[in-house]
Amino acid sequence: MISTTLMPLPTSPDALRDLVLDLLQKQQQKESELAEYTRHIARQEALIAQKDQHIAVRDETIARLESTLAKLQRWRFGRRSEKLSPDQINLWEEALETEIAAVESELEAVLTESATVTEPEGMASKSVTRPPRRHPGRMKLPDTLPRIDVHHDPLTCTCGQCGGRLETVGEEISEKLDYLPGRFQVIRHIRPKLACRPCGTIESPALPAQVIDKGLPTGRTVAHVMTAKYVDHLPLYRQETQYLRAGVPISRATLCSWMGRGEYWISVIAEACKMALLEGTILHADETPLPVLNPGSGKTDKAYLWVYRSQADAPHPIVVFDYAPDRKGIHPQNFLGDWKGILQTDDYGGYDALYRKEHVTEAGCWAHVRRHFYDVEQRGPSPVAQKALVWIAKLYEIEADIKEFPPDQKAEARQQRAGPLLEAFRDWLTTTQMQVAPKSGIAKALNYALKRWKALTLYLEEGQLSIDNNPVERALRGVAIGRKNYLFAGNDAGGERAASFYSIIETCKLNGIEPFAYLCDILEKLPTWPNKRLHELLPWNWKKTALA
Repeated sequence: MISTTLMPLPTSPDALRDLVLDLLQKQQQKESELAEYTRHIARQEALIAQKDQHIAVRDETIARLESTLAKLQRWRFGRRSEKLSPDQINLWEEALETEIAAVESELEAVLTESATVTEPEGMASKSVTRPPRRHPGRMKLPDTLPRIDVHHDPLTCTCGQCGGRLETVGEEISEKLDYLPGRFQVIRHIRPKLACRPCGTIESPALPAQVIDKGLPTGRTVAHVMTAKYVDHLPLYRQETQYLRAGVPISRATLCSWMGRGEYWISVIAEACKMALLEGTILHADETPLPVLNPGSGKTDKAYLWVYRSQADAPHPIVVFDYAPDRKGIHPQNFLGDWKGILQTDDYGGYDALYRKEHVTEAGCWAHVRRHFYDVEQRGPSPVAQKALVWIAKLYEIEADIKEFPPDQKAEARQQRAGPLLEAFRDWLTTTQMQVAPKSGIAKALNYALKRWKALTLYLEEGQLSIDNNPVERALRGVAIGRKNYLFAGNDAGGERAASFYSIIETCKLNGIEPFAYLCDILEKLPTWPNKRLHELLPWNWKKTALA
């Protein structure tokens, strides 16, 4: 309240000066308070804007996931084509079940994350509705399986509410289905139920973090299902029959749910492998088709897995797969980004846009040159093709001799031994080109080699470079075998997760690591593993631990 009483003005100059100074000081204080209040309002407005942006992103993500989930549900419960065989229907159903489980898991993670974000004061929180989870009922594990009890002792015997002493009044028992090579067992987590008599509080020690929160399987069991599908190439409906014979009736829908919810952790490691791969300066690249389900048309679409591999003699070889819905050249551009180095590929034109950039150098593949002449020879005897194959064989003999050389010595040996041979070979190719029919098969083989001569001879100068692109092509064998069994991926998201699996599995193989043992260990550790130490779990850094 402002006083209306007028104070008499001082009569002396000193008193008047003091009054003026006091008023100025008060005015400065008020201005400072006003400025601080203005900054506070600005901070609040920035916080509100940040929250609004987070809510908008959250709502957009939730809407997208709910739309995808609804579409998958329509496919799952909609009308089926009678033209499909029973095995194809099984594969179609398990692909959709896995996709539904994966989308539900991602949607739940988004909702859980958004629930932890507090709204600014004075704003009403938007309600977050969790989707109904498909739980037909927890499967009872067979009594015939051996049980292993794991007791969890409480961290304290003091009540956290009132400080009273806790007394044991019972036990909480959680059973997890565990898999050891060749047999199943049940892990029983036994936690005492502690009660505080003064305040009536009842609590139990926390259950260790699981790869599937509140789920039935252990990390080893999920690892076995994943390994059986992507390493042994067994579709889930076949695994279902195997488990039934072992006395554990696990439905295919349950296996799909485990796959969909466990694949998140694999994608985390795969992304870390990609970052490590792009630190190298020499990469191999190739691509292979991957059919993707399109239930709306009753057919499958032709998508692709693009694969990238570190140089053949890398101390820690890495293979990374990248899924794309088509074979357009924009996909390797997006994957590599600003990467600089030598990229060794076949003759596919999708990489040409990369080579036009100054920071990516093309390296050719002599295996593809040989393949063109070999195809001509297979169609009928061709003296020209036979002679070309002899020239190329000599190049590979040199590579076999210097295989164990260090990079600098290898480059020197190539220049001394393969250099003169290649010069003579090029002269012969040029002369022969003018003597054959322009549109014949042998002419195409000759043109292929001469057109890419600069890229084909780059390996003479780079000792770490391979003579061909075979290192990356070998990584595609598992994909070729796998798609003959499970036939197709469920959708684009399923293709991305398949790429993550193949990245981990092939990288493990190159580093001499058994994939099942690796997956068992990391799936147990990842739920509580700090992100700053994620590099320790990459295949080439991982130390194999004995399975219990």
